[in-house]
Amino acid sequence: MCRQIKIYFRVFILSTLFIKGPAYGSLENYSYEVQFGNLIVGQAEISIKKSNKKIELISNSKTAGVLNVFYEYEGELFSSSKKETDIWLPDKFLTKGIFNNKLRSSHLEWGANNLVIYENNPIIDLKKVHPLDKENLTNVLDPITAFINIIEKINIKKKCDTSFKIFDGRRRYNLKIKTLGSSFIENDRPKSFKGDVLICGLKVLPLGGHRLKTKWKPAKDKFTDFKIFFGKTISGQVLPVRINLERWFGTITIRLLEKRN
Repeated sequence: MCRQIKIYFRVFILSTLFIKGPAYGSLENYSYEVQFGNLIVGQAEISIKKSNKKIELISNSKTAGVLNVFYEYEGELFSSSKKETDIWLPDKFLTKGIFNNKLRSSHLEWGANNLVIYENNPIIDLKKVHPLDKENLTNVLDPITAFINIIEKINIKKKCDTSFKIFDGRRRYNLKIKTLGSSFIENDRPKSFKGDVLICGLKVLPLGGHRLKTKWKPAKDKFTDFKIFFGKTISGQVLPVRINLERWFGTITIRLLEKRN
């Protein structure tokens, strides 16, 4: 069970780093916490610099509490996205993490015609994961840029229905998101969000880099298993304010905490 939590912790740290905003050169800071059962098992601190045509994001994340007894993680992420006409495209995506004292990193850059080059250290272990096929790496986005486009769509159309081809250097998957409806949520923990939200369901179809041995059955996933709640913060930004994932081992929840100035 602890191995499953650590896998989803890494996924969630990517899943929470989204933003869209118009102000030139503005810098904003946010904080998220990850909960499993009644325990806080992870934290992420995020800084975003943005303009009309470019968004840069830096994140520092780490495990917390009881999860550190079984599995300790500390990581950094840098993402740069650029806007061309009416869509956001990836520029750079870098991740670096220490997993139980073992360093692992990925470096991706996109060039002409949205072609990606990448480097992993260490390289992926084909004894543990499925291979990455080069033919599946055309017109891919990093996960941050994908969710910037999702928030752009929410701002304009008040819905999130879309799909993307995602590559983060180690995993290639298709992401599909669907509007489930609107609601009002209470702040169920101190400093968490209270207000109106758009609820979106998420599905992930792995195409490479995922584990050879796993209990995860993507074909059986429902949109209601993975819910993202998008709401407006005090500053007027649309962000994921809560994320719920239902799995066989329990429920994982991520919350946006009160904005830090």
